[in-house]
Amino acid sequence: MTPVRLLIFWTALTLYGTSCRQNYPQAESTTNESMPGNTLAGTWKLIEFADLDSLTGNWIYRYGKNPKGYFTYTKTKIVNLNISSAEPLKISEDSTKKYFPNLYEYIDKTALGYFGFYTVNWEKSIITHHVKGGTIPNYIDTEQPRPFILKGDTLIIGDNKTWKRVLVRAD
Repeated sequence: MTPVRLLIFWTALTLYGTSCRQNYPQAESTTNESMPGNTLAGTWKLIEFADLDSLTGNWIYRYGKNPKGYFTYTKTKIVNLNISSAEPLKISEDSTKKYFPNLYEYIDKTALGYFGFYTVNWEKSIITHHVKGGTIPNYIDTEQPRPFILKGDTLIIGDNKTWKRVLVRAD
């Protein structure tokens, strides 16, 4: 499958996952039900995707210093996220038919997305993505717990010391 077709396929699959709720178990917040409303619900724009290189102490920006993407958390507990690099692959239409990317390298440097539902442990500040589909095959049908920090209209997913996904409210 060409990169363009692969990207179109995963985008369509991701959009389909957000448009219908397919037999997902009812996802409830796991603790602290007294939290007023679901303050995570909404669309968040990705502004930073960084991992700390433990050898050099420098931040690594796999998708560039200005990554593109959105994380959406609905009130009905559906999660949908899409990330792409600041600089897309530049391949001519003719070349896309001959180009076969390594899936790991493509996801690691170019684009990724997945969808499913989420639960929140407010006491521990952990959001768990229950992945049902997407571009990362080994995530499908797994739980992906993520620490988070929520400050007003800024959401940081990660420990903010060794890895961080910084998002700002988009809606």
